[in-house]
Amino acid sequence: MSARTSAQQVAAQHAFVGLLAQPMITPATNRELLRLVVRHQQPLSEAARRLGYRIQRVGQAARLIRVPVGGTATVPPRPSDAPSRRLLALMCLIAACCEEVSGTVTLQRLSDMVRDVCAAPGVQVSHYDPDIKSERRQLRDAAALLARWGVLNRRTSDEKMLEEWTEDGSGPGAGYEVDRDALLLMTSPDVLAAALQPEPANADATRTIRLLRALVETPAVLYADLDPPDADTLRRHRSRYASYLAQMTGGAIEARQEGILLVLHDGDGRPPTVADWPRAKAADWVALLAADQAGRDGVRHDDGTVHLTRVLVDELIDDLIRSRGAYMNDRQKADPQVVLDDAQRVLTELGLLRVTGDGGWVLLPPVARYRDPDVLYPETTSRTSSAAEMTIVEFA
Repeated sequence: MSARTSAQQVAAQHAFVGLLAQPMITPATNRELLRLVVRHQQPLSEAARRLGYRIQRVGQAARLIRVPVGGTATVPPRPSDAPSRRLLALMCLIAACCEEVSGTVTLQRLSDMVRDVCAAPGVQVSHYDPDIKSERRQLRDAAALLARWGVLNRRTSDEKMLEEWTEDGSGPGAGYEVDRDALLLMTSPDVLAAALQPEPANADATRTIRLLRALVETPAVLYADLDPPDADTLRRHRSRYASYLAQMTGGAIEARQEGILLVLHDGDGRPPTVADWPRAKAADWVALLAADQAGRDGVRHDDGTVHLTRVLVDELIDDLIRSRGAYMNDRQKADPQVVLDDAQRVLTELGLLRVTGDGGWVLLPPVARYRDPDVLYPETTSRTSSAAEMTIVEFA
């Protein structure tokens, strides 16, 4: 492989991983990534086809479309900042209203249009009342989501104007320009049809696509979570799948007895694909230490999972408070339930923990990547300081 070809392949991998992290791009949201996508469209389209995706371009906007395979979609752990259903509904309503906008529009005008659409006969969406502050806040956040995806480009930078509209309902709020290329990609009828009325597909025929997509979209693929034919296929073809994924993403496969995960490396200003964890925050280091202790206290099974009953979980949290409570924040010190909630929330979002119906824990095999951590306390940190000042972390 020549140096020139290698550089081109690396650039195409950066573009593909960038699209995975930021599926819709415009010049306003990521000009450099858009340039790479346009330049390397052929290898990107081939990589997308292998995963059952497709890349669509309209003017100066591009989108990676995740077409459901056989009516099913891969479901990664839900992140804490995922939009609520109401926020998504308001975002769709704003997008629908933008179809009637030419040029620029204010947030106040969009608010009026959304109110009128909700009140129209036959529209099955909860009423939107712009006279209620909480509703205006949600509409502001929905517009911000559309701006993040490139459908709206904010033309005014006066935060005070936006705050006055949100908090008091006065003034125009903010000014936006509608990116019609991005809007068309977002509201494309064939994309909506693929999502709402997917074509049936044979499970055997789509097995490779489903497994590759799971490796790309979820933190890890565990054999115990797969049906026997899928697990057998993944074991037999993991070297071939690793080659595919390395070629497409530049990442590396980490194969364990319990399953496989794809390791990607962020950098070069690309959108992040790897969770920033553990950070120097109280909830993160509590979760880290709880996971480590749970791995020691729980019952280990052949599939790599570790089980703890609710009683063991409560004892673990009590032990953690006794040994590290002096370094916790005020809310954690005051209530063990806060420590438990913080640990469970963080570990669940990362795909490292499942909480059973009776409150027990099932630690998943990827937790082993974080075993034996050392949490370092800087000499300047007093025992009454916030846990956010602590330095994390080294792993065995």
